[in-house]
Amino acid sequence: MVFSSKRWFPIFLVAFVLTMVAIWMNAPGVMAGYPATAFDLLVTVCFFLVWFLVGIPSGIKGEGAFLVFIGVYWGLGLVAGLFAVFAPYEELLLFGIWYSVPAHGLGLLLGSVTLLKLVAPFVGLGVSLMGYGTGRMLRQKEPA
Repeated sequence: MVFSSKRWFPIFLVAFVLTMVAIWMNAPGVMAGYPATAFDLLVTVCFFLVWFLVGIPSGIKGEGAFLVFIGVYWGLGLVAGLFAVFAPYEELLLFGIWYSVPAHGLGLLLGSVTLLKLVAPFVGLGVSLMGYGTGRMLRQKEPA
């Protein structure tokens, strides 16, 4: 696969803007140390729903760049979560914020911040792959 900014930049831009909006919406409660609320859960569901919807056109087009991007993106999230749990270095705080704050609403369902840091990347990867798979199924479906 050839590295092309035409393929990677739109996906990166969507991921960046989506994550920044989710952080902005969830940050007041997270930074104050409050537990997750129903609003946080709504923001988290919207965050993952957009990842699902972004995966559909990529699946229809059959873009392998999307698969590589989400693998790297959510893989970094898992590594950041593991470091946040097992080796809480202050230098990695930004990565912890980037991946765990948008998914803060899952804390309402999970009840554990530690579990949230480990589960969020798997949920994100799963939702993104489901969107991609839905796009692939829509592409293969022939009109009657």
